[in-house]
Amino acid sequence: MATYSFSTRLPDPGYKRHFSGANEVSGVGDVGPGFASVDLTSDQKVMVSRTNSQRVLAKAVAGHKWNIDIKYHPMTQAEFRPVDAFLQAKQGALNPFFVALPQYNTPANSAWVTDLGNHTFTAASEHSAGVSKIEITGSSSYTVNAGSTDIPLPGEVFTITDSSNTNHTKVYMITYVETPALYEAGTTAPGTNNLRLGINPPLAKTVTTNGTLNFINPLFKVIMPAATRKYSLNTDNLYQFSLKLEEYI
Repeated sequence: MATYSFSTRLPDPGYKRHFSGANEVSGVGDVGPGFASVDLTSDQKVMVSRTNSQRVLAKAVAGHKWNIDIKYHPMTQAEFRPVDAFLQAKQGALNPFFVALPQYNTPANSAWVTDLGNHTFTAASEHSAGVSKIEITGSSSYTVNAGSTDIPLPGEVFTITDSSNTNHTKVYMITYVETPALYEAGTTAPGTNNLRLGINPPLAKTVTTNGTLNFINPLFKVIMPAATRKYSLNTDNLYQFSLKLEEYI
């Protein structure tokens, strides 16, 4: 008798869901349809006021989250039903799940992608919640080459896997990259062959030494915030459907 765990990722063209509710079984399963469009919103509540002298006072008043709006192409019944069944099982906002956004599945720098295939990148030391930089180190013989061509690029996103905090599922975006040869004035250089990443939002949780950064196919943990969800069936018997999602932290 075989047992399995239920799939927690929205089916997409790169991910199959078996009729049993598991990820593909022995290569068998239904791939999900692709997205017609994706809107990603960085939701950071900030309070802004001005003094009588017109100086601006601003402060963050809430944590950060990503909002995701997905629109599908018109779908056949065979394409729509696996997606609909997966979402029905989540019961609205009761059960979070994961979604992969195609624009972030693979980093843009091919030299960095090659490095990710050969090395694991982890936090070089413990980083406290609230910091907006994280220094990372590569496994084995990773070196930052002289031209700094083998590094991640601003605009990429990543998640962190940390055995000390398995609930740390926040998605972070890289805003800049410091190397041992090029770093912010007034600060110390990253360690030899380390990289220091500027990130937004700041770390939501403390990251311990050796917490692993995931740059390939990072997954957003989300919920459907609305209590209701609907689709429409047009005269060509094609299903029209869209999703509104919010990051689950």
